Amino acid sequence: MNFPNKETVEKLRSAYPVGCRIVLDSMDDSFVHIPVGTQATVTGVDDAGNVMCAWDCGSSLSLAYGADQAHKISTEDEAKETLDWYGRHQPEENTRCPRCGEMMWGPKERHALSRYATITVCDRCGSEEGLECAGMVEKMPLVKWCAIALPSVGGGAWRR
Repeated sequence: MNFPNKETVEKLRSAYPVGCRIVLDSMDDSFVHIPVGTQATVTGVDDAGNVMCAWDCGSSLSLAYGADQAHKISTEDEAKETLDWYGRHQPEENTRCPRCGEMMWGPKERHALSRYATITVCDRCGSEEGLECAGMVEKMPLVKWCAIALPSVGGGAWRR
């Protein structure tokens, strides 16, 4: 087994920062089967270049450097799947808006339900979505939502 040099490990840490969401492309593990397409939250990169993950299926198996493959969420369908998953795990109160990253104080029932995913967003973002649906402003792509593009900002609710 070849271990990556320090520079390669730092590149991996930049490419897969803590909190980013990934999708499994391939995994060569005869003992644990995680289906291709499963999503995870990155929890770190170790000194051997393995990407440590919290898989949505409950596993904490790392991606082995040089053997397994994954990519960051890049499509609207992948982003919607992640946002729906976050919605099922969203705290009941005092959480961050997954769209803009601002704090939503109080119970989540006081805020808006997104029109694009099964998740609660802040009132401002709920109004923005209404304007988008009415065709008055351009729709913000799901891959640009704070929970997808900048998951480690501010210790948001999207962290596991």
